[in-house]
Amino acid sequence: MQDLSDLLRAHFGEDFPVGNGSAKRDDPLVILDGRVHVSIEYAVAQLLLGAGGYEYELEQQQTHHNDGRVIDELVYATRPKGASDWTGTGRFFFDVTHGFTR
Repeated sequence: MQDLSDLLRAHFGEDFPVGNGSAKRDDPLVILDGRVHVSIEYAVAQLLLGAGGYEYELEQQQTHHNDGRVIDELVYATRPKGASDWTGTGRFFFDVTHGFTR
């Protein structure tokens, strides 16, 4: 299985500033560019949700501090394309420590 960072670089270009991670709670995706980390997070989440066949709407964004790391969590309401009701939730976790320690 291909690493998420490899998939993102294949889609956005080789210089897309992400490190390791799966964007899951226990394995946040590392964002390497602190100047634009929020737009990188949104692009990643929207790509993954769209590829999964979902319509989505951002519900919440919150920051967590965990063992000296800064983790940004995005929470989206989701529904299958064409459905009328929001039936699911997509959660993505990003390690944005690099941007906070600049």
